[in-house]
Amino acid sequence: MITRHERGRIAWIDLESPTRDELSRVMQEFGIDARVEEEIATATPYPLSLASPRYLYLVLHFPTTDPNGGTKSQEVDFIVGKNFLITARYEIIKSIHNLHKVFEAEELLGLHGNIESADALLERIFRRLYGAIREEVEEMSVTIDRIERDIFGGKEKQTVRLISETNRVLLRFDTIMKRHAESLPLFLTDLCAPTFFGKRFVERAQRVQAEHDHVASLVSSYREVAGVLRETNDSLLSASQNSVMKDLTVIASITLPLGLITDLFQMNVSDAPFANDPHAFWIILSIIFASSIFLIVYSKHRRWL
Repeated sequence: MITRHERGRIAWIDLESPTRDELSRVMQEFGIDARVEEEIATATPYPLSLASPRYLYLVLHFPTTDPNGGTKSQEVDFIVGKNFLITARYEIIKSIHNLHKVFEAEELLGLHGNIESADALLERIFRRLYGAIREEVEEMSVTIDRIERDIFGGKEKQTVRLISETNRVLLRFDTIMKRHAESLPLFLTDLCAPTFFGKRFVERAQRVQAEHDHVASLVSSYREVAGVLRETNDSLLSASQNSVMKDLTVIASITLPLGLITDLFQMNVSDAPFANDPHAFWIILSIIFASSIFLIVYSKHRRWL
């Protein structure tokens, strides 16, 4: 599907899951090299930045949470010319979809939305994409707050899975954002070249880079917090398990002598004590009871209980 917006001499063409025919038609219209067309037609696993005299090509991946759990990486291909911008993707990206709705509303109202050049359009799209990531990360902060409350609320076991899932999501976000660190600055530097947008793009490039840095820092910070909470939860679980093991050991140390006493008096020998005593049961029971009291008092004195 091809969505096209034009503002004066500026054109934005967005390709969503394009057919090979649609892709070739757009590439031919703007004189894009066949190599770039092939890159768009196939998945690119890592960020890529290519420069030519007439346009710049950039591939970035943007993380998002998956409704079925975990995360997924959404590839967006950018082709930037002095008077046009082409974006290509093979799945719905909410931030771009919402931006189309904004553009349609602006066009119906006869507004330009402060878009007077391709560089202004590019900045607006980047800010939308990074803003969407920031919103998702901020939503994770709510989950992190809940994890913290549960950990210190005595729900260490219940939070193990949630902590693991949150750490996995943040790790994936962090990995994808770090991959922007090389290609994005190179791409922005090329756009600031005198042969392209020149000095007028410098401030826009700084804002785009700042958006990236802010989101990357936010992801890294929340990942560190989630990691600390995981360590804290593991420590509390370990302390709880040690306490249980200690209690079981003390109980075993108390019951073992009592069982030994019982076994001794069960020995079928002729000279066993109290063998013919009519009060033998109560005597043995008193010995066991007294031994139990002694062992419990001794354990408390040694602070085992």
